[in-house]
Amino acid sequence: MAADEPLIDPATAGDKAVCRPDTLLDVAGKLTKDLLPRLEAARYQVPDLSPGAAGDWDIAQGYGDTVRRARLATVDSLEFVLAQVQRVIDDLAGTAGTVRDADQRAAGAAPRTDGAR
Repeated sequence: MAADEPLIDPATAGDKAVCRPDTLLDVAGKLTKDLLPRLEAARYQVPDLSPGAAGDWDIAQGYGDTVRRARLATVDSLEFVLAQVQRVIDDLAGTAGTVRDADQRAAGAAPRTDGAR
């Protein structure tokens, strides 16, 4: 089967579903290894305007306050995205575990066909 070939033909799938736990865990691992560290680092790389950098007159200070609020909003947004990516990773791992457990239970409950009891 080619890597880009679908597991199930949608035209004939009906109510059939296929899940590959190892694939889910691979995706979760890649997100954990490649994306999470970059998001984590980005939180600390958002530039800030030092106090007084805009000047000491009232309009400049207003602009400085706006820049600081924008920075805080950006950091909050990055933290939200980080939490959502972590949630996706946890969901992928949880689904993989659930599928593996179901497969093991199904294998243990499968009827014997060899006539032995």
